[in-house]
Amino acid sequence: MNRSILIADDEELIRQGIKARLEFLELMPAVLYEAESGEQAIEILEQHKVDIIITDIRMAGMDGLMFIRTAKTMLPKLQFIILSGYAEFEYAEQAIHLGVNAYLLKPVSNENLKKAIEDSLQKIEEEEALRLSIREGSRSLAEKKDYMLDKAVNELLRNQLEIDNLRKTGKLAGIEFPLENQWSIVSVIHINSESYEQKCFDYKDIDLIKFSIKNVFYEIEGEGRRLIVNNLSNMNQLYVIFTNTNPARLRIEAEKVFTKLQNLLWKKMRVSLTFGSSSIAAQITVESSKEAQEAFLQRMIHGKLNLYFYDDIKILSAEQFPVSELHMLHQYIERHDAGNIEFLLNDIFSEDKIKRYNVAYIRIVWARIIQILITVSNPLFTNDPKNMEKLVLNFEIFETFQSVKELVNYLYLLILDSISVKGDIDINARNKIKLGIKYIQDNYNRDISITELAEKFAISPNYFSTIFKKETGQTTVNYIKNLRLEKACEYLVRSDKSIAEISKEVGYEDSQYFFRVFKKSTSLTPLEYRRLHRK
Repeated sequence: MNRSILIADDEELIRQGIKARLEFLELMPAVLYEAESGEQAIEILEQHKVDIIITDIRMAGMDGLMFIRTAKTMLPKLQFIILSGYAEFEYAEQAIHLGVNAYLLKPVSNENLKKAIEDSLQKIEEEEALRLSIREGSRSLAEKKDYMLDKAVNELLRNQLEIDNLRKTGKLAGIEFPLENQWSIVSVIHINSESYEQKCFDYKDIDLIKFSIKNVFYEIEGEGRRLIVNNLSNMNQLYVIFTNTNPARLRIEAEKVFTKLQNLLWKKMRVSLTFGSSSIAAQITVESSKEAQEAFLQRMIHGKLNLYFYDDIKILSAEQFPVSELHMLHQYIERHDAGNIEFLLNDIFSEDKIKRYNVAYIRIVWARIIQILITVSNPLFTNDPKNMEKLVLNFEIFETFQSVKELVNYLYLLILDSISVKGDIDINARNKIKLGIKYIQDNYNRDISITELAEKFAISPNYFSTIFKKETGQTTVNYIKNLRLEKACEYLVRSDKSIAEISKEVGYEDSQYFFRVFKKSTSLTPLEYRRLHRK
């Protein structure tokens, strides 16, 4: 019997007798518990699943009826069988009132015990069937409700009359979706064929994939209101509606949500998505869904796994949009080719291109590069929420840059952080840094710039600085400063040279500046340091 039974009786002989009878009647449960008191029985119920309880009425401490009352408050569906040597009516009456399944007088016959247990098992199965039926019914209702919402939104995006009706009622398939004073963007999410080619899913799993997309979509925190439903005319697509009282926040919100959704679905499930979004509108119109689909079609030219906005089509269609450069950048990021990554970034964000396309161009290309990082960068980078925020939230950051050069430097270092999260730097670059350290140690007493070091060892200045810090734990400037101070301390202790002489020896022409740097670093003046350490 695939059930569990608890026998509660303060006499071990009685408990053993019941066990023997169950075995004889071929009613031995999968799990059998024993308790010698009501208190012990309660402890067992707190820790284990029990289906049927066979209990005595009279037990020391908590008696059988009190035990039943307590247990019923914990687990109302428990089945109780009372075995008692007392035939007083009041016990039987209380037992019936408590919903006990059977009240058997000792000595109980095998036939009565078997019938009581079989009746209890039947009740358990009937209740389980009823609960399953209710759950199935609830699920059917939920599925029906979801379908009605899908149908309502699909009608909304195809029929202007439905939009007008929504504006009057503020409700959509039974849920409140006010549109007054709300700006909106309509988007489509397309599940790319790569999702099935990864062999994690088959085409028959499309409903499971869409279910997962909806769950993740609503788990992503954001602002404004949003809604996601199936596109009933395309099984590989979903519709999304974003609304916000502030139109300036709508595109930012769509970018954040879709980038996070893209990252999570790709990393966790290898599901590949493409997004198309309409222009921002003061009200939802049938035209909004057409714009979203037209934006989505840009993937035929510019590739999948991207975010496309209708407002960007003019820039994307321009002859000199850097399609091939972005493709090459993708390859360089995969190969961790830092030198060519920096070269391409400077080319992609050249002044000529920025002037031709304006700031919208920066936003579009930034989004493309973030999508590349999501698909090829180290999972430790994009799976870490803090690091992921660097990618997603910085769609706005270019507004804080004073120049395009600042933006390129930031993006370059972001890419290096992504592809080098485990210190994955090529051996040749490491060797060059070691040579650079040796060069600094030999020439610390003269002016050394990052540009000079980078040119000497054929590495870009940005890449040299990044690798140098990873290898030494310090910036190049701090490394040179600390080395100079270390040498100055040696001169102060081991020589009688003046402070001015030592200042020049370690590379500081201005002795007053040296004095300030030394004191800030050691909290002592050079003379105080000399007196202290010579003693």
